[in-house]
Amino acid sequence: MYGILLVSVVITLSGFMAYLGDQIGMKIGKKRISLFGLRPKYTSIIITVLTGVLIATLTITVILLTNNGVRKALFNIQEVLVRLDDLNQQLAVKDRSLQDREAEIAERERELVLIQQQKTELEEKLNQNQQEFARTRQKLLATQDELTNTRSDVKELENKRVELQDTNQELNERIASLHEQRKELENKMVVLNEKIDSLNEDYEKARFMAYKYGAGLQYYREGDIVFQRGDIIYSDVIETGQTQQEIVDQLSAFLERADQKVKEYPVRVDEELGTTLQLRAEEIFTVARTIINADYDRVIVSLVASVNVPQGDWVYANFILNEDFIVFQQDEYIAECVIDADGKDIEDKLSELLTAINTRAVREGLLVDNQGDVGSIDYDEFYRLHNQILNYHGKVKIKAYAGEDIWREDRLSNNLSFEISSVEGE
Repeated sequence: MYGILLVSVVITLSGFMAYLGDQIGMKIGKKRISLFGLRPKYTSIIITVLTGVLIATLTITVILLTNNGVRKALFNIQEVLVRLDDLNQQLAVKDRSLQDREAEIAERERELVLIQQQKTELEEKLNQNQQEFARTRQKLLATQDELTNTRSDVKELENKRVELQDTNQELNERIASLHEQRKELENKMVVLNEKIDSLNEDYEKARFMAYKYGAGLQYYREGDIVFQRGDIIYSDVIETGQTQQEIVDQLSAFLERADQKVKEYPVRVDEELGTTLQLRAEEIFTVARTIINADYDRVIVSLVASVNVPQGDWVYANFILNEDFIVFQQDEYIAECVIDADGKDIEDKLSELLTAINTRAVREGLLVDNQGDVGSIDYDEFYRLHNQILNYHGKVKIKAYAGEDIWREDRLSNNLSFEISSVEGE
């Protein structure tokens, strides 16, 4: 604002001084005044020049009086130039320092870029680590759940271990009881072996006497045979999957029932033991172990005569074990035949049907009896079928089915059902 005012004042004074000089020059020219003996024309030029000098002098004077900086610059120009040179050198130094700073800034910017890249990589790694941490945390939670389940299983196993220990103790007690029973049976076996040895001696003596008198073999030929060798003396079913003691108890009950049945025949009875069967203790133990270790549900236990047993003689027998299973399920088809209801061979055809049923049953596994049969329908059932066929005309088809589940040890009898139907086209 000060500079504008100063310039305005200088311009105004300069204009005013020019105007005065012009007016003075015009007046001198009109009056034709002469200075120093010069012509008016030159006098006017001199006045004009002096007016300009006065204007410049006045301008410089006003500026010098009003502006200390111009005054110092005008009278101390050398010092100003020296200071200007120093300032230029300082500026050059500042420029070099600025360039160094700019280079340093560029280096810092490159470092910043590298740091940004490293930051990005670290952020990516951090993200990956966070994801891995999340997965690891999930795995940890799953592992904790598994650990909880494992602890529960361990607790359950511990409970089972305690139960097994109790069961083991019970089994040990049962084993001890079985050992005692075995000792008793062994003692009985010793007694029986002694009796067998005594009986063998008696038998040899009797055989010698029979041979001596020529009646030994004749006796066995003419005498009545109660059981022939291979005859089934007694048969029953024992279920497996039970404890050892239960199997032994069932086998003992089986032998008692078999002994009671054999006593119905005229055979020799031990007066001390009250038994008729002559069995080896080792074979009884073997049968018990076989039943205990069987991998099926039911076993058919049969006592079979090991020799011909005449009247009044000992009954020597062996065990035969067979797996028991359902040969025919209820309503299962077995066999069929076609019969002419108007013919005269109805009974023969029915007999052939029963033979076919027996053959199929034996082939499927039904056990045969001492006569090689698997059973038969009774007289009433046979003639009921016969009379039903007579109610038809022409050819009829008779189909035989299992009326109920037929097991391997069963006999074929009223457990069969029959279906009669007319043959189409007849």
